[in-house]
Amino acid sequence: MNFSLDGITVGSYSIGALDLLTAAAFALIGAAVFLFFQAYRRLQNDPIRERLAAAAGEPAWMDGRPSALTESLAAQIPQTRIDNGILDQDLRRAGYYKPTARNEYLAIRNSMVIAAVIIAGILAVFAGPERQQLSMQILIGGVAVACLAWGLPRIYLKMQGAARVRRIQRSLPDALDMITMCLTGGLSLQDSLTHVSRELYFAHPDLAVELLIVRQQADMTSLEQAFHQFSRRIDTPEIQSMTALMAHSQRLGTDVVNPIRDYADGVRLKRRQTADERASKAGVKMLFPLAMCLVPSVFILLWGPAVLELRDFLQNFSIGSFNI
Repeated sequence: MNFSLDGITVGSYSIGALDLLTAAAFALIGAAVFLFFQAYRRLQNDPIRERLAAAAGEPAWMDGRPSALTESLAAQIPQTRIDNGILDQDLRRAGYYKPTARNEYLAIRNSMVIAAVIIAGILAVFAGPERQQLSMQILIGGVAVACLAWGLPRIYLKMQGAARVRRIQRSLPDALDMITMCLTGGLSLQDSLTHVSRELYFAHPDLAVELLIVRQQADMTSLEQAFHQFSRRIDTPEIQSMTALMAHSQRLGTDVVNPIRDYADGVRLKRRQTADERASKAGVKMLFPLAMCLVPSVFILLWGPAVLELRDFLQNFSIGSFNI
C-alpha cells in the first residue's frame, strides 16, 4: 500500500480523492435511507396499535398510520428534555395547543433535513468523480441547506409567537374593559372570562382562546394558578402585572372591578405613549434615507455645470498646447 497526495494506492489499483468523495456521498445517502426504513419498521412493529386496531375491527396497517409515521420521523433526531421544554413554550406562544404539535413540528423539520442530505448525495453521485470541485460544492451546499432546514422552522416559529404576543397586547385593554362591565353587571370572574372570550373571538381570536384556557384551568385548579400559567405562556410585562393583580385580589378577597378598570386605563395610556414615542422616532429614522436620496441629486445640480466647464477648459487647453 502506497500513499500519495492524489490518493491511496493498494497494489495495482489507485483509490483517488474523487473515488473517496463519491463513497462519502453514497454513505450519506445510505444513512438517510436507513433512517427512513427505521421509521417505517417502527411504524409496522407497534403491538399496542395492532391490539387497538384488532379491538376496533380494522386492519392494523390502516389504524393511526399518519400519527405513527409522525412520531417515527420526530424520533429520528433525538431532543433533550430542556430542548423539548423550550420548544413546547415556543409552540404555546405561537398558539399551537394540539397534543401532537411538538411531534408534528419535529417530523417536518427532520424530514426537511433528511431530504436535503439525500438530494445532496444524489446530486454528488450524478456529478461523478470526474468533477471533484462540483461534487464538493454540492456536498457543502447540501450541508448548508440541511443547517437551514434545521434552523429556519424554529426562527419562523419564534416570529409567529412574537406576532401573536403583539396581537394579544393590543387587544388586552378591550378585554379588560369588557371584563369590568361583566363584573359590574353581577357576573363572577370565571363567568366573565367565558362571556368575554365568546364575544372577542371574531375581533381578537388569540386573546379569546387564551381567556378560555384560563377559564378551563380555573375550573380544574384555581384562578390564581390559571393566571400564573397564562403569564408563563405569554411572557410580557402587561400579562405578568395583570396576573399579580388577579392573584392579589383573589388572595385578599377584595373587589377586582376598580383595580381592573384602573389597570386597563394604565395599559391603554402606556400603549398611547408607546405610539407617540414611535412617531417621534420616525422623523429621525427617515432623515438618513431622505438624505441619501437627496445628496446625489444635489451634487449633480451643484457640481454638474462646474464639471462640464472644467472638462471644456481642459479640452481647449490640451488642443492649444498641441498647436503650440
